[in-house]
Amino acid sequence: MKRYIALASLFLFVLCGASGQVAPDWYPTVTSSGVFVNHDGEEEEIEVGGSYDAPLTVTFMANPVDTAEYEVLYEWDIRQVKNGTDRLLAKRNEEITTFTFTEGGTDVTYRVTLTITYRHRATGTEGEGEGEPITFSLRGSSVHLYNAFSPNGDGTNDLFRVKTQSLLSFRMKIFNRWGQEIVSGDHNTLSAVYEGDYTYYICWDGTYHGSKVEDGVYFILVEAEGSDGIKYVRRGDINVLTRSRKEEKE
Repeated sequence: MKRYIALASLFLFVLCGASGQVAPDWYPTVTSSGVFVNHDGEEEEIEVGGSYDAPLTVTFMANPVDTAEYEVLYEWDIRQVKNGTDRLLAKRNEEITTFTFTEGGTDVTYRVTLTITYRHRATGTEGEGEGEPITFSLRGSSVHLYNAFSPNGDGTNDLFRVKTQSLLSFRMKIFNRWGQEIVSGDHNTLSAVYEGDYTYYICWDGTYHGSKVEDGVYFILVEAEGSDGIKYVRRGDINVLTRSRKEEKE
C-alpha cells in the first residue's frame, strides 16, 4: 500500500512540478508568415512558391498564440538552395525578424523555417514546435532597350523608358550624335513605373537644358547588374520623333 502511495506522489510531482502547480492543457503554437512592401507601397504577404523581384526585403513573423505562462524561444533558419546545394544564410532568434534576399534565377530558391522551444514558468514543463516552411524564389534579370519615342505631348510614348526585371543596380547615359552627354541617372535617381512583373525606368523626356531636342538619332549606354549575377552593358540607338504623321503629310 505504501508503494502505491509513493508512486502516486511521484506522478503528481512530475505533473505539477516542484511548485505543486499543474501545467495548463494548452501549449504555444506559431504560424509563420512573411510580408514585404510592394511597388505600390503596400504590404503584401509572401506566397509559398511565389516568385518576386530582387532585391526583396521580407519581415518574417512568428504569430504566436497560447504563450501565457510560457517562456518561448524562437529560431529562424534562413536557407538558400542553389543547383541542389543547401546553404545557411542566417539564424535569427527574434519573434519578428527581417532579411534581404538578392540572388535570383531559375536555379535558386529560398526556404525559411521557424522552430520554437517553450517552458512553462511554474511547472518547468517543456516542449517544442515548428511553423510551416516558407519557400519562394526571385526572378531572373532582363534589360530591354526600345529604339524610338515621340516626346510631342500627345500622351502616347512621350517618355523614353527602359524595360527591366529583377536588377540590383541600373545606370544609363544618353548622348547626341557628337558624343555630348544629354542626360544620365541610376536606380537611385530615376523615376520608375511598374507594369506586371517589370520595372520601367523613365530615362528621358526628350529635352536638354529645358528645351526640346531636335528630331534625329541619339545613343544610350546602359550598365546594370542582375539578381542572377548577369552584368549588362547595352548600347542602342534612340530615334526621337516629335512630329506627328499629320504634320509630316502637311
